Amino acid sequence: MTGDFAGKSVIVTGGGRGIGRGIATAFAAAGARVMLGARTIAYAEDAKAAIEAAGGVAGVFASDIARHDDCRALVDAAVAAHGGVDIVVHAAADIPHGGIGHVDDERLEAGFASIAKAAWWLLDAARPHLARARDGGRFIAIGSINGTYNVVPNMTAYGMAKAALDAFIRGAAGDVVGERITVNAINPGLVASDRAKAVLGDDGLAAYGATVPVGRAGTPADIAHACLFLASAKSDYITGTTIKMDGGSTVAASPGRGDILQERLKLQQGKAP
Repeated sequence: MTGDFAGKSVIVTGGGRGIGRGIATAFAAAGARVMLGARTIAYAEDAKAAIEAAGGVAGVFASDIARHDDCRALVDAAVAAHGGVDIVVHAAADIPHGGIGHVDDERLEAGFASIAKAAWWLLDAARPHLARARDGGRFIAIGSINGTYNVVPNMTAYGMAKAALDAFIRGAAGDVVGERITVNAINPGLVASDRAKAVLGDDGLAAYGATVPVGRAGTPADIAHACLFLASAKSDYITGTTIKMDGGSTVAASPGRGDILQERLKLQQGKAP
């Protein structure tokens, strides 16, 4: 799809690492001008440097998207740098793993805000610009199969927030459909992101990936391919929906898969202060 997004302005939250970085890199390679929103600016600067070294165009903006004002400021920064906003990809999420009794109120609220509330705030702020996008505006969120297609023990907070995001996608699509804006989500299963590696470790990630029906974990590039499709003119007739990308995990159960994840989550909780 190289060149398909030439001149378009794209915001990617969580653009410094993992899935967000993979998405930002793909859009830049396809000709878009990308604004990387990230709470840890050093990660975003590193991603920006890599994009520019490959001949792409990228900017960075320090933002904690769990804050309403930061969401508005990120949109304003993209408009100031690139003259508008054509596409928003909300890939950021900052919510701890844990079930009831393992996530305190402050972290629960901040995590929920970073996932579901941020989607509302970002679309609201970008809406007038997306409505003027030359080929129609696109809003894409990165959800999860957890909380939407299945339930993962000890990840209740995460699943709850992602399920709320799914509900937002369906409702918001109807709110803005008359303005030539589509609203969709991608719900991945296991993806070999920085966060997954931190929880599972390289050996755990490989073992978990081997239990996925297609034989491997997903990659940020896999998710980026779906984003490029949903942001393209080929997806004009798609809104208010999610693309499940889990390598077949939710249609072919594997007891070993759950055991691996639960073992690693318990180890993580044991390390928590």
